[in-house]
This record gives sequence, C-alpha cells and structure tokens, in this order.
Amino acid sequence: MISRTRIPKNAAFSLLVFLFIVNLITLLGSCGSKTVTSFTWASPEGKSLAFTQSEDFPEGRENRFGPGREVNSYRLAEALSVPQGFMLAAEIETANKDLVLGFSLGSETKKMGKEVRFAAPKGKTRLYLSLPAGQSLKVMRLSISVPAEAASGQVAESQAGEREFEEWTRIENLALLPAFRGFEAGKEGYRISDGISMEKAGSGTSLITIQRPFAPTGAPESPVLVLRYSQRTETDIVIEAGTKILAKPMSANREILIPAGAFHQAESLTSLRITAPEAAQLVSAYIESPPSSQAHRTDPGALLLGDGPGQGQEYSWYRWDLLPSVIMFDFSSYEVQDAYLKRLAFFVEKQGFVGRLATNQEMAPLHGWNAHDYRAEDLARFFALAEKQDFALNPQELRLRDFLLDQGLISKRAGGYGFARDGVIISISRESPDYLRRTFLTHELSHAIFFADPRYRKVCTDLWKAMEAEEKWFWKLYFGWMNYNTASSYLMANEVQAYLVQQAPRRAEEYFTKTLVDRLMENHPELEKPIAEYMEKFSARFETRARELDSWLRSSYGFGAGLAYFLRIAVSD
Repeated sequence: MISRTRIPKNAAFSLLVFLFIVNLITLLGSCGSKTVTSFTWASPEGKSLAFTQSEDFPEGRENRFGPGREVNSYRLAEALSVPQGFMLAAEIETANKDLVLGFSLGSETKKMGKEVRFAAPKGKTRLYLSLPAGQSLKVMRLSISVPAEAASGQVAESQAGEREFEEWTRIENLALLPAFRGFEAGKEGYRISDGISMEKAGSGTSLITIQRPFAPTGAPESPVLVLRYSQRTETDIVIEAGTKILAKPMSANREILIPAGAFHQAESLTSLRITAPEAAQLVSAYIESPPSSQAHRTDPGALLLGDGPGQGQEYSWYRWDLLPSVIMFDFSSYEVQDAYLKRLAFFVEKQGFVGRLATNQEMAPLHGWNAHDYRAEDLARFFALAEKQDFALNPQELRLRDFLLDQGLISKRAGGYGFARDGVIISISRESPDYLRRTFLTHELSHAIFFADPRYRKVCTDLWKAMEAEEKWFWKLYFGWMNYNTASSYLMANEVQAYLVQQAPRRAEEYFTKTLVDRLMENHPELEKPIAEYMEKFSARFETRARELDSWLRSSYGFGAGLAYFLRIAVSD
C-alpha cells in the first residue's frame, strides 16, 4: 500500500505558481537574454560599457542577424556624453554580399535619429556613425534587409532541411572612436562612414562627396585627407573644397596626404568633392586625424595651398611624405625667415663666412637667401660651434634648435650634437609672389633630394665631374657672383642640379642664356664677349643636362624638372 501526503490547497497553489515562474524563466532563457555577452561596446577611453538588447536573440548570439532576426536595439545601462570629434564605430562581419544595414542612434528609443543605410560588402567592415547633435548616446538600433529574391532563396534552403540558424551578419564590436569620414579598402576589410556618397561622374570618372569633411575632431593633430590609388596615371584627381585642387596620382607611394591647413577655412566647409579617374583605381578617400608619429606628412604642394601660418605664428611646417626626414618650413615673411636662417646661410655657403658664425653687424648690410636648404649635419655643426664659443644666438635660432631636437634631426651628445644622416630642412616665405614660391619650392626640394638620396647625389656629382673646365667656367662665374663658395665641388654639384631642374627642360636654355646673362651684364658689362662666346658653344648643353636629371627624377619619384610635387591649384580657364 502506498501512502500519499496530502498538500494543503494554499500550498499547492503556491507550488504551481513557483513552478510556472521557474518554467517561464527557463523558457525565456532558452529564447534569449536581455544581457549582451557576445560582443563589447567600448567607451572613448577604451573601457567596456554595460548594455542590454531589446529583442530576445539567444544568449551568446545577441550579435547575430539572419532570417527571423532582422532587427535589434542595444541600450547602454547609462547614457553617455560623447566628446567632440568621436563617432560610433560598428565592426560588422557580413556573409551576404547583398545585405543592406540600417543604423540609427539616440538618447532614448523614442528619440532615435534618422536611419543611415549601408550596402555592406561581404567580409569585415567598420561603419562609422555620427552622433546626434547635442544629445547623449544610449541606444543603437540595427536593422537588416536583403533583396526579395536573395532572401527567399536562402529561406527556402533552410526549409529544405537545414536546421541551423543561417547567419547573414554579426556585430563584432562597438566602440566610440576618433572621427573618420569617407571610405577605405584595406587588407583587413573596409571602413566607411555616414555622410558620404559615391557615383559615376561621367565617362571614366567617379565622384565622391564627403559632408562636413573637417568638422572639429577634438584630436591633438589636425585632420588629413587621405587618397590612395592602385595605379599611377598622369590624369589628375580633382578636389573641390572652396578652391579646386589638382592632385596628380603619380606618387611612388600611391598615396596623397592633404592636411586640413591646405584648405581655406577648412572647418567651415560643408562638403568636399573628389572626382577621380577610373585609371587611378581609387581605393581610399577619407579624412582622419593621424597618429602623432605620422602627423605633418604631406606632399610639398601643400605649402602653396591654404592660408599659411595662423595668426601670431611665424611659420607652418610639414614633413615630405616621400622623404619624411625632410622638414619643410613656410615662413610668414622674409624678415622672420632671416631671423631663423640667415646666419646659417653664411655659415654653410657664403664666401668668406663658411665655417664661422657671422655677427649681426656683419650680416646686416648683406643679403641672405629668399629660400633655404640645409642638411642636418650642417645644422648640428652650427649649433655645436655656437655652444663651444658661447656665441649668443637670437631667440628664433634657439627655437629652431629646440624644434630640431624635438623632431630628431639633431640630438644632444657630449661635446656637441649628433644628427640624422638623411635629415634636411628647406624653407620658402609667404612674402614671395606665387610664381616664385613655385620655383623656389621645386629648387629647394631638389636640394633635399640631393641631401637625402645618395643615388641622386651620385648622379649630380658625376654630372659636375663630367664637365670639362671650359664648360664649368660660366657656372663658377655665376655662382661666384652669387657669393657661393665655388671651391666646394659638393656645393657646386648641388647648386648646378637645382638650377637645372627648377624649370621644365624646354625652358632651361632660355633661362640660362638670357635671364642669368642679363643679371650678370647689369654689373659686369665687360663680360659680354666671353659670355657670348661661351653660349655659342655650350648653350644647348643646358637643356641636355636638364633632361638627364628630369629622366632620373621621373623614373624614381614620379615628378620631373619644373614641378617636384603633385598638389597644385587649378588654373582658371
């Protein structure tokens, strides 16, 4: 006989309620969890934030979207005030190439911003989303859709017997990162932001438009426009942002870097348009603040663009993207440039002054240069001698010394200064008229290549050595009149090449036989006959020599004589 325990009615009801709750919790647990465990959401400082989901995607799979799971929202435990210049970056892994992703952000579910839609490529993509203006961030909503024919085909396959959930896309992580605007195709996948459109602009060209390209980022470094391409071509990329800028995609790096400072009033620009030839195969066009190790790198043509040094600044400066050991200064005036570099010019190059520190009184009545170039070795010698002699340098020279130390072109050591063997500085001034700034820039850049690239230096020194004494006569005459130290074959080879390549080869003969001769005749009319005899014999050599150097530069760097950079302002018709 089996005995039975009688349960009171109230206790039985309580037990039923308890079992119902337990079963309900179990059921909910099997269907999904509000707490998200499958991916992280990082703050601007990189800390992991607590958040939940609004739908009931299964635990550990709250990030996976597919048939029947097309929409989900993720809600932070606490609303976040996001610093200026940050965007929400969603890293997505997509298996379906036809997928369309729709994102919206808001401070509350009922206060969501406008949905931004992306046609996501197959594979890994990081999508950058602008935050609602003046709002805190608490909710991100993601919806997915596919064309009807693609969706029905995949569902049919599932109904045919595939029991596993068919994943179309997943969220790998969310993070608040410094602003990125544009698109990039990289080895590890794609990056793309909202506020960008891409379309065909005509036969053989495409148009990319980026909204609010240089909106304040809050980053320590100014933002930079980065253009990358697969193929080099002579057909220009056109950038329209207030002014029209031409960028020749011929760099050996297959990359063009344009800092915000190259654009007039960059922060107020509402949009930036890039028209790219299909021949260049543009793979990236974006704006981002670079890490400090890569800041200030750009094409030298950037010195000719923009507004130059800001109010109260004596100069702006960049590093040459092709030769990062070369620092380029753009001084606000000749007077400021002289304060920084005139004594250096006498110390390095001027007859009667080479190797010694000229006093202010000695230099006052004498001209320095309108543009400058110095290798780090000479800079180190200059500051070492000043220190050894306890010579009183002016405040600008001391600031230059500290700047060079900070940038690593020179280094302090016992008994003097060390130097970066390929380090170089060049400079031009905003006071020079535009046509001279272009000429001076190419001239000084050729000096920089001479200093920094031993291959080019050998080409130039061999060219000088190959000249017979009779051909060298005019060169020494002219540079002696310019007060150069003509006894230095190193200096002569350097100056000869710079004068040869500062204009296009076809213009070399006219420049040397007319422009330079006219300058000499003003002060030395007695030289008219010997110069005329020289030109009768050697005038054709100027273009021949220039073409030798032009050919080498084009094959090695992508530019030639007359234009040693890729960025320039479009000339109006």
